[in-house]
Amino acid sequence: METMLLPAFITSALSLLSLMLISIFTYIFSKKVNFPYTVLLVFAGLLLVPLSQVPLFSFIDDFKLTPDILFYVFLPILLFESAYNMNYKQLLANWKSIGTLAVFWLLLSASVIAILLFFLFPLFGLQIPFMICLLFGSVISATDPVAVLSIFKSVWAPRRLALIFEWESIFNDGTALAFFLVVLGIILQWVVTPASISLWFLSFSSMVIWGLVFGLFMWVLFSKILEKIKNDESVEIGLTIIMAHLTFLLSELIGHFLVIWDFHFKVSGVIATAIAGITIWNYGRYKISPKVEESIEKFWVFFAFVANSLVFILLGLILSDININFSQFIFPIFLVIIVVMFARAVSVYIPVWIINKLKIEENIPMTWQHLLSWGSLRWALAVMMVYLIPWPGQNGYELLLEYQNKVGWNYDFSIKDFVIVITIWSIMFTLFIKATTISLFMKKMKLDKLHEVEEFEYEEGKILMNLKVLEKLTSIEEKWYINKWEHHELRLKYESILQESIWNIKELFENDNTKAVAIIKKAITLHALWIEKQYLKDLFHYHEVDEYNFKIILWKITRQIDRVEQGVRQLKDHGEKPHELNIFERLGENLRGGRDNFTDRYMRSRTRLIITRKVGKELKHLKSIEFGFDNGLFDEIIELYQEFNDSASEKKDEIKLNHNISILSLEAKLADKSLLKIEEKVIEDLYKKEIITPKIYIKFLEDIEHEILKDFRRIG
Repeated sequence: METMLLPAFITSALSLLSLMLISIFTYIFSKKVNFPYTVLLVFAGLLLVPLSQVPLFSFIDDFKLTPDILFYVFLPILLFESAYNMNYKQLLANWKSIGTLAVFWLLLSASVIAILLFFLFPLFGLQIPFMICLLFGSVISATDPVAVLSIFKSVWAPRRLALIFEWESIFNDGTALAFFLVVLGIILQWVVTPASISLWFLSFSSMVIWGLVFGLFMWVLFSKILEKIKNDESVEIGLTIIMAHLTFLLSELIGHFLVIWDFHFKVSGVIATAIAGITIWNYGRYKISPKVEESIEKFWVFFAFVANSLVFILLGLILSDININFSQFIFPIFLVIIVVMFARAVSVYIPVWIINKLKIEENIPMTWQHLLSWGSLRWALAVMMVYLIPWPGQNGYELLLEYQNKVGWNYDFSIKDFVIVITIWSIMFTLFIKATTISLFMKKMKLDKLHEVEEFEYEEGKILMNLKVLEKLTSIEEKWYINKWEHHELRLKYESILQESIWNIKELFENDNTKAVAIIKKAITLHALWIEKQYLKDLFHYHEVDEYNFKIILWKITRQIDRVEQGVRQLKDHGEKPHELNIFERLGENLRGGRDNFTDRYMRSRTRLIITRKVGKELKHLKSIEFGFDNGLFDEIIELYQEFNDSASEKKDEIKLNHNISILSLEAKLADKSLLKIEEKVIEDLYKKEIITPKIYIKFLEDIEHEILKDFRRIG
């Protein structure tokens, strides 16, 4: 028995490793040819089908994508990673369009697909029951955020457009899955009465609402756990993995065990996992140790890469398991593709037209609407949902056979095989036709162009980069690393690039000086705010500011960034209404307990004093550089930060005067923390020069870390 099991395990492992190796080489190749990676993966998977028939490579398809692996292992990974880096404020600014597209119009899209296919399939000799058409509509109406964003990142899509696409894709995944499960339940139970329809509607609403609630609950729970752990990379990464999968699994279990008056209170695992990912990023990320935060992001990018690669490359191998003559479905598949495209267009143009007409949100241009309609790629979730239709030997398969008999299903293929075929070919169309033409589509619509502030920042970045290179060239020549002729050639090259960038900035604004001044000031202000944000994070890393005060200052900086990006003043005018806290901010305030004493106010004043001084210093340095515009434009922002600095200094001195003894004790602790930066830099330098061994380096870091964490809870 054991000797038979061992080869099966080995071949499955070999298959998995081979698929990963092929995925990696496919990724490298996609970068060289500048072609969508996900599309090439599907193509590679198709090539593996004939290869798996060769005896030497027969192991290649031994690793199978079972419904359980897809649903309970890969899906939480892809959902959590997509949601992890999302800014909820951008969601709230566009929630009307996102919510409309992701819920109401997704249901309309599924219904349009079902109605049209039900009446058009008979033209091709197929009598497909309406509920099967509706089941397919729920499967194919969900867009895939992973497939969409992998394309968008490579073509410089406008940020707001990418945001609407990503958020819509994540939330319509939850809506589509909930709707699919309701439709599948109707098919398997085969009981349609007003009471059962009400129950199914209640079930659908329960999945969506309780998914939101449960996702928030899991965030609160894991945030409390994470804040107890400091600078333990393995543990903190492990907790995020557990959070993603446990949120999804518990959501499914609740639906099985939480029964009140014969009603199952179902929870959408998709929505719960997405909400948990969003909130852990926006409010729980600072529970994660600053040193570990970057590692967690890299880990999740890699984890999603592995899951996504396996899911996409196995699409072709899935086709080899279906016992259907594809030639008899050529025209029905063509019909399905046309109908799905039409339904997507209806579910985009109509709601966006209503939103634009009523002016309830910032206008969505027609070119964006075209891309929202054309760029709706499908893949991971669609395949996962189809795999939830019962197979032979699974629970519910007998009910499915009973349904087939009742509706007179007399075809050689099963309902599941039929839905898989039209689903996979619909996916193939979106990946091989839509995905490969999105970049051309965007260029035609001029959606890949940088906007004016980005153009300015691009040229400004080139200037700063080339100035650094020229500075380095001087030191290289002085150390005799290169001869004078080589130095002269390199200097001419980089001076030429530098002058070209300066000229480009002049040319960018030569026709409209007023507009140029506004754009440059906006860019400088954003630079200043981003510098503030970075120095604030550095102070938080060394515990010179605690989490409570860090979040208050960060929230103010973020609000100012949002205002500047929206084209309004960095600070509110006296007549403006104060910003009202949204639901997430209120929740954060309640969890913090609303504390605020003289120590907190002193720490915030001290922190503001430090970061505004550093911003002023960096702005003065930038002012000394020739950018091709009047450098006097820096003066207004420099003066503003000097005012911030003076105000923070006055508040700090006033609090210190009134609470001198307590503040002196606090300052001693904070000064001790600031000196640890120097220690850490010296140790890193010694290690790089191999003056100390790795073992001693780790020992030093542990000692410094201990000092950083010591008494940090009592600071503030």
